[in-house]
Amino acid sequence: MKEFNIDFEYAINNDIISIADVLENIEKMKREQILEQHGDLIKHYGNEWYFRIPDKSLKNGCFRRRSKNREYIENKLCDYFIELEKRQQADKEQNTMTLKELFYEFMEYKKSKVSGGTINRMMQDWKKFYEPHTEFIHKPFVEITKIDVDNLLNDIVNERTMKDKAFKNMCGVLKQTFEYAVNAEYIDKSPYRVEVNKKKITPTRKKANEKEVFTSKERDILIKEMERRIQNDPLNAVPLAIMLDFEIGVRCGELLALKESDIISENGTSKLYIHRQVVKENNITDLENIKQIGWNVVDYTKSDCGERKIPLTPKALEYIDRIKQINVLNGNQNKGFLFLTEDGTIITRDALDGQLRRGCAYAGIPIRSMHKIRKTYASTLYQRGISITIISKLLGHADESTTMKHYIFNLKDETETDSLVLNALSSNVITNNLTTISREEISESVTDGDNKIISFAAIKKWKTPHKQRVSH
Repeated sequence: MKEFNIDFEYAINNDIISIADVLENIEKMKREQILEQHGDLIKHYGNEWYFRIPDKSLKNGCFRRRSKNREYIENKLCDYFIELEKRQQADKEQNTMTLKELFYEFMEYKKSKVSGGTINRMMQDWKKFYEPHTEFIHKPFVEITKIDVDNLLNDIVNERTMKDKAFKNMCGVLKQTFEYAVNAEYIDKSPYRVEVNKKKITPTRKKANEKEVFTSKERDILIKEMERRIQNDPLNAVPLAIMLDFEIGVRCGELLALKESDIISENGTSKLYIHRQVVKENNITDLENIKQIGWNVVDYTKSDCGERKIPLTPKALEYIDRIKQINVLNGNQNKGFLFLTEDGTIITRDALDGQLRRGCAYAGIPIRSMHKIRKTYASTLYQRGISITIISKLLGHADESTTMKHYIFNLKDETETDSLVLNALSSNVITNNLTTISREEISESVTDGDNKIISFAAIKKWKTPHKQRVSH
């Protein structure tokens, strides 16, 4: 057989035989075989040839054709059985396809729909939570029941401590996989559902203020530290990027993607047009071995609501002018980007976070990430009376509840907070929705008549009358 294969390949490569001719002969033999097995379905009546094949998968319950040309009818009969064989083979493969095979098919489909980062996160969740459960993922997915899903999810939450966000992300992998199977018409209904002991899942609680935002004092201390770093290295724009973010509150990727052309003027107000970001690029060709290949600037934001215009404070404009001067001194004009290294490349996220963390440590304040500056910006606006609707829009959030739940914190330290609370409680002013009056005014308005107690007769409890026996 091996020698035959070599000769056959040699014959094709040297044009001794044609692949097209071989395929044509195979097709001809296939049709002859179908006519031999099913040719008796073709009937003749008058001057017409016809056949009728019951098929419940079709709307009218059968496949039928009629013609005066016998060859046409034979071709249609062969076409039907060739297509039927393909469907049966597909059904057979589908019925034996495991959940793992379905998941990887879904991932290949999803590659063109989402970013490489999303694919990478889903693959990490799959390997971490699902692959250890070999019996479940190697089971034909058409045989998986709701009870199977219940058992799997309960096993996972019993194996490890999970926060609710991680649990939802993990469940999302299974949910989307079965949704794909429904959309591909492999199954009619998804067996996915969540029936687990919720007590095993740790709820996400709002973190302590001191971990999430910079207080006003800490912000001032940090700005001074960043200024000191600029004095030591006048051509370093990283400290100015950190200082600017306190004034605009954008995401780190949005900050690094800013260009000079993004500074616009509307109605006499200078604004920053946010419409691009720096994103991580991943090579997702091999799902088993996803690799980060660098960073790329894209002309879209994290969400549909991310494209926005942010008013610029005088301090923000000052920082931007200083950044431009550094770029001129460095001789950098890389497509108008603001934040460039001395070599002319865009500053990295690691450079920003590293500079911030070292600055916090040197200044003696708690170490925080760049994202905490964004939360400080939001909390500052809220503290100064800006509505949550406006803040949410400035942050590029689609949902105001996200802003309120995760971005609004108290900017006062514990001593300042205690002082505010005590002052509020000990104030000699009482306020309600109708009016504001002092305690002295209340005291003066109370007369002796007001102090007299009027007694009312007690209301007796109604008693149900007893049934009386009637004697005859």
